[in-house]
Amino acid sequence: MFRLSSRARSRRITIVSALAATLALVACTPATASNVRVRHGLFGIHDNTSTSGSLGKIHPGAVRLWDVGVQWGQVETSRHHYSWGRLDQLVTAARKHHAEVTMVVAGTPSFYSKDPWNVPATHIGDYKAFVAHVMKRYGRRISAYQVWNEGNIKTFWTGTFAKLARLTQAMDQVRDKFARRAKVIAPPMVTRLKFEMKGLSSFYNQRVGGKAVWRYVDAVALSLYPTERAGTRLAVPEDSIRLLHAAKQRLRAAGVPGSKPIWNTEVNYGMGSGTAVKISDARQIANVMRTYLLNAANGVKRVFWYRYDWGYLPGTAGTLGNTLLTSPTNSGSLRPAGKAYLRIQQWMHGTLLGTRTGPPCRTDRHGTYTCVVKDSSGVRRIYWNPFHRAKVRLASNAHHKTTEFGVRDRVKPRSTLAVNYKPVMVSS
Repeated sequence: MFRLSSRARSRRITIVSALAATLALVACTPATASNVRVRHGLFGIHDNTSTSGSLGKIHPGAVRLWDVGVQWGQVETSRHHYSWGRLDQLVTAARKHHAEVTMVVAGTPSFYSKDPWNVPATHIGDYKAFVAHVMKRYGRRISAYQVWNEGNIKTFWTGTFAKLARLTQAMDQVRDKFARRAKVIAPPMVTRLKFEMKGLSSFYNQRVGGKAVWRYVDAVALSLYPTERAGTRLAVPEDSIRLLHAAKQRLRAAGVPGSKPIWNTEVNYGMGSGTAVKISDARQIANVMRTYLLNAANGVKRVFWYRYDWGYLPGTAGTLGNTLLTSPTNSGSLRPAGKAYLRIQQWMHGTLLGTRTGPPCRTDRHGTYTCVVKDSSGVRRIYWNPFHRAKVRLASNAHHKTTEFGVRDRVKPRSTLAVNYKPVMVSS
């Protein structure tokens, strides 16, 4: 038997130890800094059911309380007198189904202001008092507070951006005193039109108390509804993501660091001046799935789907949004898009893997998307092309495909798969 000298053995031990340390370091290091861990809180929703309703069916990770009867003026019914019943029901229902609650504090009571979409400077103290009462009552049951709703359109805010910045500071001050674990979420900025984007810039260029306004919030908020149409075609999730990129540019220009989380606090499709154009179930399913995939891949931490499915508008034949998760007459009855909301949670479980040069969900020269997801069960690949029919070459370990409707079939490794606007998931 060949024997090493003591010096050689010592050198060998050193090399092996160094190699082991290197391998351990590699094992602890993610493949790329652009990987995205998908958390259940990403899957947010607007819900107005005070009982089980749809929450037990679609299992959201978060609920945003807006347009559900709990505006400031609907809870504080007279000066310093509060009607908590509705808010109690909504918070209890959400927490029963393990969904985090975001409370939007907006809609000034009539005894403080003739305009519900403004807060007179003399009543900012009353705003703070109301927030303090909510925080003390609900404690950790409400995990986030949003300063106002859509602060860059006159529909919801008629004051100045300077005053909106003061409200933001006020919310932060109350949070620091009464609910330090809660998050303060910036008022959402609508992003569809040029004047709305200018308003976004105006707000984030504000300073109050000697500090940039973004320093008072834990997350930036955007309403990423696209316009009803993009040219001659109906708008799709990829158009919403273009709005996200444009908003990010303006945030950077205003000095907001890229590390500041972004929440998409309202999104749906077909939003025009009246009733949304109807689309097929397959299109609705694709809207839901691609929205959550693309938002996660582009760093958005929470996406609240605005359902528009709890009642039709008077005098119209439908709702403002064309992608409905549940029946407008029965919130506990899932529509195909609602089932897709559940399915995409399953498909995205784990980590979205980025590439060496960019974030997850890359596109090829034909515009075909590939999202790679990994968890303890293995690797899944999700494919679609939003505008064209295309083909993809499957991986060597591909054995099954699952359609947007949940139908599962076998596929051959390294075979060619035809794809279109409907996401398809391929697994081993």
